[in-house]
Amino acid sequence: MEECPTLNDLQRWERLVEEQSSLFRLTLIDNQTLRLRVDELERELSVWKLAFKAAEDEKCNLQKHMLKLEKNIGSLRDDNPLLLCLIDGDGNIFSQDLLASGHTGGRQAAMLLTKGLADYMVDVDAGSSGRGQVWLTVYCNKTGLMDTLVNNGICSASEFEAFVLGFNSASPLFSIVDVGGGKEAADAKIKECLRVFTRFPQTSRVFFGGGHDNGYTSTLSTLENEGLLEKIVLLRGYKTLAAELQHFDLPHLDIGGVFMTKKLPSCYTHRRSTPPTGVAPQEHDRQRINPKNFLVGTQSPIISTNTQFCRYLDPSLPLNKQTPRPCTFFYLSVCKQGDKCTYGHDYFLTADNYAELRANAKKSPCPVFNKNHPCPFGESCPSGHYCPRGSKCSYSKQGKCKFIGSELSVSFTKYAIDTMYNI
Repeated sequence: MEECPTLNDLQRWERLVEEQSSLFRLTLIDNQTLRLRVDELERELSVWKLAFKAAEDEKCNLQKHMLKLEKNIGSLRDDNPLLLCLIDGDGNIFSQDLLASGHTGGRQAAMLLTKGLADYMVDVDAGSSGRGQVWLTVYCNKTGLMDTLVNNGICSASEFEAFVLGFNSASPLFSIVDVGGGKEAADAKIKECLRVFTRFPQTSRVFFGGGHDNGYTSTLSTLENEGLLEKIVLLRGYKTLAAELQHFDLPHLDIGGVFMTKKLPSCYTHRRSTPPTGVAPQEHDRQRINPKNFLVGTQSPIISTNTQFCRYLDPSLPLNKQTPRPCTFFYLSVCKQGDKCTYGHDYFLTADNYAELRANAKKSPCPVFNKNHPCPFGESCPSGHYCPRGSKCSYSKQGKCKFIGSELSVSFTKYAIDTMYNI
Protein backbone atom coordinates (compact mmCIF):
# COMPACT_ATOMS: atom_id res chain seq x y z
CA MET A 1 0.00 0.00 0.00
CA GLU A 2 2.94 2.39 0.61
CA GLU A 3 4.68 1.81 -2.75
CA CYS A 4 1.87 3.14 -4.90
CA PRO A 5 2.11 6.78 -3.80
CA THR A 6 5.86 6.68 -4.20
CA LEU A 7 5.52 5.57 -7.77
CA ASN A 8 3.06 8.32 -8.55
CA ASP A 9 5.33 10.92 -7.02
CA LEU A 10 8.22 9.73 -9.12
CA GLN A 11 6.23 9.86 -12.33
CA ARG A 12 4.98 13.35 -11.51
CA TRP A 13 8.50 14.48 -10.77
CA GLU A 14 9.83 13.07 -14.04
CA ARG A 15 7.03 14.82 -15.94
CA LEU A 16 7.82 18.13 -14.32
CA VAL A 17 11.50 17.73 -15.05
CA GLU A 18 10.70 16.98 -18.69
CA GLU A 19 8.43 20.04 -18.97
CA GLN A 20 11.07 22.19 -17.37
CA SER A 21 13.75 20.89 -19.76
CA SER A 22 11.50 21.60 -22.71
CA LEU A 23 10.90 25.12 -21.43
CA PHE A 24 14.64 25.64 -21.00
CA ARG A 25 15.28 24.45 -24.58
CA LEU A 26 12.63 26.81 -26.00
CA THR A 27 14.01 29.68 -23.97
CA LEU A 28 17.50 28.93 -25.18
CA ILE A 29 16.35 28.83 -28.80
CA ASP A 30 14.45 32.11 -28.44
CA ASN A 31 17.43 33.70 -26.75
CA GLN A 32 19.72 32.66 -29.61
CA THR A 33 17.20 34.03 -32.14
CA LEU A 34 16.95 37.33 -30.28
CA ARG A 35 20.72 37.61 -30.07
CA LEU A 36 20.96 37.15 -33.84
CA ARG A 37 18.27 39.82 -34.35
CA VAL A 38 20.04 42.20 -31.98
CA ASP A 39 23.30 41.73 -33.88
CA GLU A 40 21.45 42.44 -37.15
CA LEU A 41 19.81 45.57 -35.76
CA GLU A 42 23.14 46.79 -34.39
CA ARG A 43 24.66 46.45 -37.85
CA GLU A 44 21.73 48.35 -39.41
CA LEU A 45 22.03 51.02 -36.73
CA SER A 46 25.67 51.51 -37.49
CA VAL A 47 24.82 51.91 -41.19
CA TRP A 48 22.12 54.50 -40.41
CA LYS A 49 24.49 56.34 -38.13
CA LEU A 50 26.98 56.60 -40.97
CA ALA A 51 24.21 57.74 -43.36
CA PHE A 52 22.97 60.31 -40.85
CA LYS A 53 26.47 61.66 -40.39
CA ALA A 54 26.90 61.93 -44.16
CA ALA A 55 23.51 63.71 -44.43
CA GLU A 56 24.49 66.13 -41.68
CA ASP A 57 27.74 66.90 -43.43
CA GLU A 58 25.89 67.47 -46.72
CA LYS A 59 23.34 69.67 -44.94
CA CYS A 60 26.11 71.80 -43.55
CA ASN A 61 27.69 72.11 -46.97
CA LEU A 62 24.34 73.04 -48.55
CA GLN A 63 23.67 75.65 -45.89
CA LYS A 64 27.06 77.21 -46.55
CA HIS A 65 26.35 77.17 -50.30
CA MET A 66 22.87 78.63 -49.75
CA LEU A 67 24.26 81.45 -47.66
CA LYS A 68 26.76 82.19 -50.40
CA LEU A 69 24.01 82.21 -53.06
CA GLU A 70 21.78 84.41 -50.93
CA LYS A 71 24.65 86.82 -50.54
CA ASN A 72 25.19 86.87 -54.31
CA ILE A 73 21.46 87.29 -54.98
CA GLY A 74 21.28 90.08 -52.45
CA SER A 75 24.21 91.71 -54.16
CA LEU A 76 22.46 91.47 -57.54
CA ARG A 77 19.23 92.82 -56.12
CA ASP A 78 20.78 95.65 -54.20
CA ASP A 79 23.59 96.71 -56.51
CA ASN A 80 21.76 96.65 -59.86
CA PRO A 81 18.00 96.00 -59.56
CA LEU A 82 16.04 95.73 -62.80
CA LEU A 83 12.89 97.77 -63.37
CA LEU A 84 11.14 96.11 -66.30
CA CYS A 85 8.33 97.93 -68.11
CA LEU A 86 6.18 96.03 -70.63
CA ILE A 87 3.57 98.03 -72.53
CA ASP A 88 0.88 96.80 -74.92
CA GLY A 89 1.08 99.73 -77.32
CA ASP A 90 -2.14 98.83 -79.12
CA GLY A 91 -4.08 99.53 -75.92
CA ASN A 92 -1.86 101.91 -73.96
CA ILE A 93 -1.59 104.54 -76.71
CA PHE A 94 0.60 107.57 -76.19
CA SER A 95 -1.15 110.93 -75.87
CA GLN A 96 -1.92 113.09 -78.89
CA ASP A 97 0.37 115.90 -77.72
CA LEU A 98 3.36 113.56 -77.63
CA LEU A 99 2.57 111.80 -80.91
CA ALA A 100 1.97 115.04 -82.79
CA SER A 101 5.34 116.35 -81.57
CA GLY A 102 7.16 113.70 -83.59
CA HIS A 103 10.79 113.05 -82.66
CA THR A 104 10.69 115.47 -79.73
CA GLY A 105 7.50 113.85 -78.45
CA GLY A 106 9.12 110.42 -78.53
CA ARG A 107 12.06 111.54 -76.42
CA GLN A 108 9.75 113.41 -74.07
CA ALA A 109 7.58 110.30 -73.63
CA ALA A 110 10.67 108.29 -72.72
CA MET A 111 11.72 110.96 -70.22
CA LEU A 112 8.27 111.11 -68.58
CA LEU A 113 8.14 107.33 -68.26
CA THR A 114 11.63 107.18 -66.74
CA LYS A 115 10.80 109.89 -64.22
CA GLY A 116 7.44 108.34 -63.37
CA LEU A 117 8.92 104.89 -62.71
CA ALA A 118 11.81 106.32 -60.68
CA ASP A 119 9.47 108.45 -58.55
CA TYR A 120 7.30 105.42 -57.85
CA MET A 121 10.29 103.38 -56.68
CA VAL A 122 11.41 106.21 -54.39
CA ASP A 123 7.95 106.25 -52.80
CA VAL A 124 7.84 102.49 -52.16
CA ASP A 125 11.57 101.96 -51.49
CA ALA A 126 13.61 105.07 -50.80
CA GLY A 127 16.82 103.04 -50.72
CA SER A 128 16.43 102.03 -54.35
CA SER A 129 16.73 105.55 -55.75
CA GLY A 130 19.26 105.84 -58.54
CA ARG A 131 20.38 102.20 -58.45
CA GLY A 132 17.87 100.53 -60.75
CA GLN A 133 18.04 100.12 -64.51
CA VAL A 134 14.83 100.75 -66.46
CA TRP A 135 14.25 98.38 -69.37
CA LEU A 136 11.16 99.49 -71.28
CA THR A 137 9.60 97.85 -74.32
CA VAL A 138 6.41 98.81 -76.16
CA TYR A 139 4.92 96.00 -78.28
CA CYS A 140 2.45 97.01 -80.98
CA ASN A 141 1.15 96.41 -84.49
CA LYS A 142 2.92 99.45 -85.88
CA THR A 143 1.10 99.64 -89.23
CA GLY A 144 -2.33 99.09 -87.73
CA LEU A 145 -1.71 101.56 -84.92
CA MET A 146 -0.49 104.18 -87.37
CA ASP A 147 -3.61 103.70 -89.51
CA THR A 148 -5.82 104.22 -86.47
CA LEU A 149 -3.98 107.34 -85.35
CA VAL A 150 -4.02 108.86 -88.85
CA ASN A 151 -7.70 108.02 -89.42
CA ASN A 152 -8.63 109.65 -86.12
CA GLY A 153 -6.61 112.77 -86.84
CA ILE A 154 -4.25 112.20 -83.90
CA CYS A 155 -1.09 112.61 -85.94
CA SER A 156 0.26 112.12 -89.44
CA ALA A 157 2.16 109.04 -90.59
CA SER A 158 5.43 110.99 -90.69
CA GLU A 159 4.88 112.33 -87.17
CA PHE A 160 4.25 108.81 -85.89
CA GLU A 161 7.40 107.49 -87.54
CA ALA A 162 9.39 110.37 -86.06
CA PHE A 163 7.88 109.68 -82.63
CA VAL A 164 8.98 106.04 -82.78
CA LEU A 165 12.49 107.06 -83.84
CA GLY A 166 12.73 109.62 -81.03
CA PHE A 167 11.51 107.13 -78.43
CA ASN A 168 13.91 104.40 -79.54
CA SER A 169 16.87 106.79 -79.53
CA ALA A 170 16.12 108.12 -76.04
CA SER A 171 17.80 105.19 -74.26
CA PRO A 172 19.58 101.96 -75.26
CA LEU A 173 17.04 100.03 -73.18
CA PHE A 174 13.95 101.78 -74.61
CA SER A 175 12.33 100.42 -77.75
CA ILE A 176 9.04 100.23 -79.64
CA VAL A 177 8.80 96.77 -81.21
CA ASP A 178 6.61 96.09 -84.23
CA VAL A 179 5.02 92.64 -83.74
CA GLY A 180 3.11 92.72 -87.02
CA GLY A 181 -0.59 92.13 -87.58
CA GLY A 182 -0.81 88.58 -86.29
CA LYS A 183 -3.52 87.71 -83.80
CA GLU A 184 -2.39 87.91 -80.15
CA ALA A 185 1.14 88.84 -81.34
CA ALA A 186 1.73 91.57 -78.76
CA ASP A 187 -0.04 89.60 -76.03
CA ALA A 188 2.13 86.52 -76.59
CA LYS A 189 5.39 88.44 -76.21
CA ILE A 190 4.27 90.33 -73.12
CA LYS A 191 2.92 87.17 -71.46
CA GLU A 192 6.20 85.35 -72.01
CA CYS A 193 8.22 88.29 -70.68
CA LEU A 194 6.01 88.39 -67.59
CA ARG A 195 6.48 84.68 -67.05
CA VAL A 196 10.27 84.75 -67.45
CA PHE A 197 11.44 88.02 -65.94
CA THR A 198 9.35 87.95 -62.77
CA ARG A 199 11.34 84.85 -61.74
CA PHE A 200 14.68 86.65 -61.96
CA PRO A 201 15.90 87.70 -58.50
CA GLN A 202 17.34 90.95 -59.84
CA THR A 203 13.93 91.98 -61.18
CA SER A 204 12.67 94.41 -58.56
CA ARG A 205 9.42 95.48 -60.27
CA VAL A 206 7.61 94.74 -63.51
CA PHE A 207 5.46 97.66 -64.67
CA PHE A 208 2.70 96.14 -66.78
CA GLY A 209 0.89 98.34 -69.30
CA GLY A 210 -1.90 96.03 -70.42
CA GLY A 211 -4.77 96.66 -68.03
CA HIS A 212 -7.22 97.10 -70.90
CA ASP A 213 -7.07 93.44 -71.99
CA ASN A 214 -8.70 90.49 -70.19
CA GLY A 215 -6.38 88.19 -72.14
CA TYR A 216 -3.63 88.61 -69.53
CA THR A 217 -5.77 87.09 -66.76
CA SER A 218 -4.36 83.56 -67.02
CA THR A 219 -0.75 84.76 -66.89
CA LEU A 220 -1.38 86.95 -63.86
CA SER A 221 -3.22 84.07 -62.14
CA THR A 222 -0.17 81.84 -62.64
CA LEU A 223 2.12 84.48 -61.15
CA GLU A 224 -0.27 84.87 -58.23
CA ASN A 225 -0.15 81.12 -57.53
CA GLU A 226 3.65 81.23 -57.56
CA GLY A 227 3.82 84.20 -55.20
CA LEU A 228 5.31 86.50 -57.84
CA LEU A 229 2.38 88.86 -58.32
CA GLU A 230 3.83 91.21 -55.70
CA LYS A 231 6.41 92.30 -58.28
CA ILE A 232 3.73 93.49 -60.74
CA VAL A 233 2.69 97.15 -60.88
CA LEU A 234 -0.12 98.13 -63.25
CA LEU A 235 0.83 101.04 -65.54
CA ARG A 236 -2.53 102.65 -66.22
CA GLY A 237 -3.55 104.00 -69.60
CA TYR A 238 -7.33 103.93 -69.98
CA LYS A 239 -9.22 104.90 -66.85
CA THR A 240 -11.37 101.76 -67.18
CA LEU A 241 -9.62 98.56 -66.14
CA ALA A 242 -10.52 95.24 -67.79
CA ALA A 243 -13.17 93.47 -65.70
CA GLU A 244 -11.26 90.23 -65.13
CA LEU A 245 -8.12 92.06 -63.97
CA GLN A 246 -9.85 94.05 -61.25
CA HIS A 247 -9.92 91.21 -58.70
CA PHE A 248 -6.10 91.02 -58.63
CA ASP A 249 -6.07 94.38 -56.82
CA LEU A 250 -2.68 95.29 -58.29
CA PRO A 251 -0.89 98.45 -57.22
CA HIS A 252 -1.10 100.95 -60.06
CA LEU A 253 0.85 103.87 -61.41
CA ASP A 254 -0.66 106.78 -63.36
CA ILE A 255 1.83 108.98 -65.20
CA GLY A 256 -0.02 112.09 -66.31
CA GLY A 257 0.19 113.20 -69.92
CA VAL A 258 1.81 110.04 -71.27
CA PHE A 259 -1.11 107.87 -72.38
CA MET A 260 -4.59 108.46 -73.69
CA THR A 261 -7.21 107.94 -71.00
CA LYS A 262 -10.05 107.06 -73.36
CA LYS A 263 -10.27 104.53 -76.15
CA LEU A 264 -10.13 105.93 -79.67
CA PRO A 265 -13.46 105.86 -81.54
CA SER A 266 -12.17 103.55 -84.22
CA CYS A 267 -13.14 100.16 -85.58
CA TYR A 268 -9.47 99.18 -85.62
CA THR A 269 -8.25 96.66 -83.09
CA HIS A 270 -4.74 95.27 -82.73
CA ARG A 271 -6.12 91.82 -83.56
CA ARG A 272 -6.52 92.91 -87.19
CA SER A 273 -5.88 90.21 -89.75
CA THR A 274 -3.10 90.42 -92.31
CA PRO A 275 -3.75 91.50 -95.92
CA PRO A 276 -5.08 88.80 -98.25
CA THR A 277 -2.58 86.71 -100.18
CA GLY A 278 -1.47 88.36 -103.39
CA VAL A 279 -2.45 91.89 -102.33
CA ALA A 280 0.39 94.12 -101.21
CA PRO A 281 -0.20 96.15 -98.05
CA GLN A 282 1.00 99.23 -99.92
CA GLU A 283 -1.90 98.81 -102.33
CA HIS A 284 -4.36 98.84 -99.43
CA ASP A 285 -2.75 101.93 -97.96
CA ARG A 286 -2.84 103.64 -101.34
CA GLN A 287 -6.54 102.93 -101.74
CA ARG A 288 -7.27 104.13 -98.23
CA ILE A 289 -5.39 107.38 -98.74
CA ASN A 290 -6.53 108.10 -102.30
CA PRO A 291 -10.35 108.23 -102.49
CA LYS A 292 -10.28 108.24 -106.31
CA ASN A 293 -9.61 104.53 -106.20
CA PHE A 294 -13.16 104.04 -104.99
CA LEU A 295 -14.89 105.82 -107.87
CA VAL A 296 -17.44 103.75 -109.76
CA GLY A 297 -18.59 105.40 -112.94
CA THR A 298 -19.30 109.09 -113.38
CA GLN A 299 -22.29 109.10 -111.05
CA SER A 300 -20.83 107.12 -108.15
CA PRO A 301 -20.08 109.03 -104.95
CA ILE A 302 -16.54 109.58 -103.71
CA ILE A 303 -15.83 107.83 -100.45
CA SER A 304 -14.32 110.23 -97.96
CA THR A 305 -10.88 109.62 -96.50
CA ASN A 306 -12.57 109.85 -93.10
CA THR A 307 -14.20 106.48 -93.73
CA GLN A 308 -12.64 103.77 -91.55
CA PHE A 309 -11.41 100.82 -93.64
CA CYS A 310 -10.17 98.26 -91.16
CA ARG A 311 -11.27 94.86 -92.38
CA TYR A 312 -9.59 92.57 -94.89
CA LEU A 313 -11.46 90.03 -96.98
CA ASP A 314 -10.99 86.32 -96.47
CA PRO A 315 -9.08 85.43 -99.66
CA SER A 316 -10.43 81.87 -99.61
CA LEU A 317 -14.06 83.00 -99.98
CA PRO A 318 -15.92 84.90 -102.72
CA LEU A 319 -17.48 88.25 -101.88
CA ASN A 320 -20.96 86.85 -101.42
CA LYS A 321 -19.63 84.36 -98.81
CA GLN A 322 -17.84 86.91 -96.62
CA THR A 323 -19.16 87.53 -93.10
CA PRO A 324 -20.66 90.06 -93.36
CA ARG A 325 -20.89 90.54 -97.11
CA PRO A 326 -19.63 93.87 -98.48
CA CYS A 327 -22.49 96.32 -98.95
CA THR A 328 -23.05 96.74 -102.70
CA PHE A 329 -24.83 100.08 -102.32
CA PHE A 330 -22.13 101.50 -100.03
CA TYR A 331 -19.27 100.71 -102.41
CA LEU A 332 -21.03 101.21 -105.75
CA SER A 333 -23.72 103.78 -104.96
CA VAL A 334 -25.23 105.16 -101.75
CA CYS A 335 -26.36 103.04 -98.78
CA LYS A 336 -29.46 104.59 -97.22
CA GLN A 337 -29.30 102.29 -94.18
CA GLY A 338 -26.22 103.96 -92.73
CA ASP A 339 -25.12 102.48 -89.39
CA LYS A 340 -28.15 100.19 -89.38
CA CYS A 341 -26.95 98.32 -92.45
CA THR A 342 -26.19 94.66 -91.74
CA TYR A 343 -23.63 94.45 -94.54
CA GLY A 344 -19.97 95.48 -94.34
CA HIS A 345 -18.91 99.09 -94.94
CA ASP A 346 -15.32 98.76 -93.73
CA TYR A 347 -13.57 96.39 -96.15
CA PHE A 348 -10.39 97.09 -98.10
CA LEU A 349 -11.34 96.28 -101.70
CA THR A 350 -8.97 95.89 -104.65
CA ALA A 351 -9.82 96.59 -108.27
CA ASP A 352 -10.59 92.89 -108.76
CA ASN A 353 -12.88 92.97 -105.73
CA TYR A 354 -14.75 95.92 -107.23
CA ALA A 355 -15.06 94.11 -110.55
CA GLU A 356 -16.50 91.07 -108.77
CA LEU A 357 -18.85 93.29 -106.77
CA ARG A 358 -20.09 95.00 -109.93
CA ALA A 359 -20.58 91.67 -111.69
CA ASN A 360 -22.60 90.35 -108.76
CA ALA A 361 -24.65 93.56 -108.59
CA LYS A 362 -25.52 93.33 -112.28
CA LYS A 363 -27.26 90.03 -111.54
CA SER A 364 -29.96 91.93 -109.64
CA PRO A 365 -32.45 94.04 -111.63
CA CYS A 366 -32.59 97.80 -111.25
CA PRO A 367 -35.90 98.57 -109.46
CA VAL A 368 -36.36 101.81 -111.44
CA PHE A 369 -35.65 100.23 -114.78
CA ASN A 370 -37.81 97.20 -113.93
CA LYS A 371 -40.80 99.55 -113.65
CA ASN A 372 -40.12 100.78 -117.19
CA HIS A 373 -38.89 104.14 -115.90
CA PRO A 374 -35.66 105.72 -117.13
CA CYS A 375 -32.73 105.04 -114.79
CA PRO A 376 -30.86 108.30 -114.02
CA PHE A 377 -27.53 106.45 -113.75
CA GLY A 378 -27.72 104.67 -117.07
CA GLU A 379 -24.80 102.31 -117.61
CA SER A 380 -23.21 103.50 -114.34
CA CYS A 381 -26.10 102.05 -112.36
CA PRO A 382 -24.78 99.34 -110.02
CA SER A 383 -27.81 97.13 -110.71
CA GLY A 384 -28.59 95.32 -113.94
CA HIS A 385 -30.86 96.67 -116.66
CA TYR A 386 -31.11 93.43 -118.55
CA CYS A 387 -30.75 89.76 -117.81
CA PRO A 388 -27.09 88.68 -117.94
CA ARG A 389 -28.18 85.34 -119.47
CA GLY A 390 -29.80 87.14 -122.37
CA SER A 391 -31.81 84.95 -124.75
CA LYS A 392 -30.48 81.82 -123.05
CA CYS A 393 -32.33 82.58 -119.82
CA SER A 394 -34.53 79.59 -119.01
CA TYR A 395 -36.59 81.64 -116.55
CA SER A 396 -37.46 84.14 -119.28
CA LYS A 397 -39.02 81.39 -121.36
CA GLN A 398 -41.13 80.43 -118.34
CA GLY A 399 -42.06 84.05 -117.66
CA LYS A 400 -40.22 83.99 -114.30
CA CYS A 401 -37.16 86.13 -115.06
CA LYS A 402 -36.61 88.95 -112.56
CA PHE A 403 -35.57 91.34 -115.34
CA ILE A 404 -38.91 92.62 -116.65
CA GLY A 405 -37.91 96.05 -117.97
CA SER A 406 -38.81 96.55 -121.62
CA GLU A 407 -36.40 97.38 -124.43
CA LEU A 408 -38.23 100.68 -124.78
CA SER A 409 -36.88 101.67 -121.38
CA VAL A 410 -33.35 101.07 -122.63
CA SER A 411 -33.80 103.53 -125.45
CA PHE A 412 -35.60 106.00 -123.22
CA THR A 413 -32.91 105.80 -120.57
CA LYS A 414 -30.22 106.46 -123.14
CA TYR A 415 -32.21 109.41 -124.44
CA ALA A 416 -32.67 110.81 -120.91
CA ILE A 417 -28.97 110.56 -120.15
CA ASP A 418 -27.95 112.13 -123.45
CA THR A 419 -30.35 114.98 -122.79
CA MET A 420 -29.11 115.40 -119.19
CA TYR A 421 -25.49 115.74 -120.27
CA ASN A 422 -26.21 117.43 -123.64
CA ILE A 423 -24.48 114.63 -125.52
